[in-house]
Amino acid sequence: MESLEQHGHVGVPPRPCHPAENLNHIAGGLAEFHLSPTASVINRVLLQFVTMSTTITALLGHVAGGGDLSQDEMSAAIDAIMRGAWANEQIALLLTGLAAKRETVDEIAGAAQAMRRHMTPIRSRHAEVLDTCGTGGGDSALFNVSTTAAIVAAAAGVPVAKHGNRSITSRSGSADVLAELGVNINATVAQVEACLDELGLCFCFAPLMHPSMKHVSAVRKQLGIRTIFNILGPLVNPAGACYQLLGAGRPELRPLLAGAIAQLGTKRTLVVSGSDGLGDVTLAGTTYVSDVVATGGSPIDAAAGEPPAATIREFTWQPEDFGIARASLDSLKIDSPATSAAVIRKLLAGERGPARDIVVLNAAAGLIVAGKATDPIAAAKLAAEAINSGSAADLLARLVELSHAHI
Repeated sequence: MESLEQHGHVGVPPRPCHPAENLNHIAGGLAEFHLSPTASVINRVLLQFVTMSTTITALLGHVAGGGDLSQDEMSAAIDAIMRGAWANEQIALLLTGLAAKRETVDEIAGAAQAMRRHMTPIRSRHAEVLDTCGTGGGDSALFNVSTTAAIVAAAAGVPVAKHGNRSITSRSGSADVLAELGVNINATVAQVEACLDELGLCFCFAPLMHPSMKHVSAVRKQLGIRTIFNILGPLVNPAGACYQLLGAGRPELRPLLAGAIAQLGTKRTLVVSGSDGLGDVTLAGTTYVSDVVATGGSPIDAAAGEPPAATIREFTWQPEDFGIARASLDSLKIDSPATSAAVIRKLLAGERGPARDIVVLNAAAGLIVAGKATDPIAAAKLAAEAINSGSAADLLARLVELSHAHI
């Protein structure tokens, strides 16, 4: 990982938003709206600039000193960033400051709240939807397990809106492998909604669903480090998924994500991480699970400023709990989206082995969280049948076709 100092941002104060520098710009902007830029009008606008600059500087100073932000403070900051109100230098200082002191539950939840306000929503006839999007970050060399599990879970009868992106830390992101399999990852909102309505499965390509992220893309590329935005994807599903199987690519993220989910509100979410560092239910050992279950309230309450009540229960799973023998993950490693797609095609065609087994594990976990099955053995049988019957392979073929259809 590159050090923060290499990027020239650590210790650099934000560029001042001095009123005099903006006078001509403000006057010109007022003229565009046929307003006479009188002294009183200009003074009021300049006061807003000064106030904003002072507030941002104070907030950045607090974070740089190791201070935590409240959920409301973080939400307001990210909201302003998503509107393009912060300079790149200010964004860089916030992201590096948060990463240095480590993000809190409140900060993660607040950032997710703001991103949800700016995302493009996907509407559906399905009242309840599952997502298997994880954080990534485990430097995994495995084929796309959670993406394949999403297809199998959908084939087993649970509507799935898979949220994902191109590769960031792995060798093949969900968007990369789905494109390799023939899915139109650049589908329009209408096409995505049609897929979810008609097939019970769709792919939500993050860059298209979160256009306001354009305001941070340049900074993230320049910094070259993991920031809070690397872990927000699973918390901002455009279809409003009320069930989640959320893989934490780094074990220390699991309690943070579970806490944020409890504040944001879902019906049930399983946050999982393997003892081997895998951000999925692992086939090679123990999977640690944080089970977040809503006990009252709803995401609507959270949006109104009143977080819903939720319980968090910790437990572990072994592959044997699902009736599956543990195995090494070595044979599941890939080096490109093409090789990942080849693994997926083979297992959906019925090839048995570790690749199929780990997909069954994760699809079964998705079926459990969505209430399709109550115990691991029964859930694994449903997932296996979705593969054996050809339903999963058929569903993928239909997704490919419909995602390209003219809507």
